[in-house]
Amino acid sequence: MNRKRILIVVVLAALAAVGAYSTGWFHHQTQLQGSGTVEARNIRVGSKVGGRIDKVLVLEGDSVEPGQVLITFDDRELQASLAQSSANAEKAERGFRPEEIAEARAAAAQAKAEYDQRRNGYRQEDIEAAQADLDRATADEVRTHLDFQRYDALAAKDLVSKQQRDTSEANWKMALAQKENAQQKLDELQRGYRPEEIASAEARYHQTQATLEKFERGNRREDIAAARAALAYDEARFRERQVLAPSAASVEVLDVRPGDLIAPNTPIATLLERDQIYVRIYIPETQIGRVQIGQKAEIHVDSFPNQSFGGVVEQINQQAEFLPRNVQTVEERVHQVFGVKVRIDDSSHRVRAGMAADVKLSPAS
Repeated sequence: MNRKRILIVVVLAALAAVGAYSTGWFHHQTQLQGSGTVEARNIRVGSKVGGRIDKVLVLEGDSVEPGQVLITFDDRELQASLAQSSANAEKAERGFRPEEIAEARAAAAQAKAEYDQRRNGYRQEDIEAAQADLDRATADEVRTHLDFQRYDALAAKDLVSKQQRDTSEANWKMALAQKENAQQKLDELQRGYRPEEIASAEARYHQTQATLEKFERGNRREDIAAARAALAYDEARFRERQVLAPSAASVEVLDVRPGDLIAPNTPIATLLERDQIYVRIYIPETQIGRVQIGQKAEIHVDSFPNQSFGGVVEQINQQAEFLPRNVQTVEERVHQVFGVKVRIDDSSHRVRAGMAADVKLSPAS
């Protein structure tokens, strides 16, 4: 009877073990594994302004540190533009010089005097002087006219030569022209300046006065801000005369030479970050729940068969996909899988992009 009970207990325990295994009680203790190819995050660097390359300071395969200069451009145009904007910003902040203000004040005073002159008209003494000129020209015209009439009568009687008669006529006509000219000048002075001349003088006066006020008050805040912004822009462009390494990396592609003309925003080198190497493996949909961000991993590469490298799960894809053909797992290919990115911790920098890698994920805590 006891032997039957023992047998029943053993059978029940076996059935419970089989059921527990089938429902996953022990399955979660099995390490998840995957294979893939080591990849490195690449950075394509270049200049936002471009130009003609002056120096190439690295070669393909070189290791570079953050901030290291890779390539320099001919910067003479950038230096000239920076110097100009720097001078403009300094001038805007300092304001106008005293001699510029004095010059503007003198121009305003002159413009005001001209405007007052045209608005008030000609002086009385100028009109009187013009009247005197007209009286003198009138007297000359009367005298020369009488001389002509006398010589004309004498010439008709052959008492004077024809040349004398013609000379007296010419003198009279010249005096007549001078009289008409003096009359026109007097009329102009008596009428005063035209309205459009007064308006023009007034406009020049207001313009010079506004310029003087601007010089005395100095530049506006927005003008100073604009000058500073132009300086900051040229300073940023001047920094683009060099291509720098943004992080510790290896130069993967660099196909430029001194003298090459590079367009703005053109990538001219590809860098592989040394501290950003990873391998992407694929976990079946039925097992993805056992993978967590931050989960530890053990990585082996064929180049170093007797050494393992640490790793950590950095990313789990949000969308399932079918297993790529170049990756082998124990699951059938028709099953859906999720990509898992595992970052490799290799301070010795021996693991390189392109190496085949096998990954074992540690059980999730």
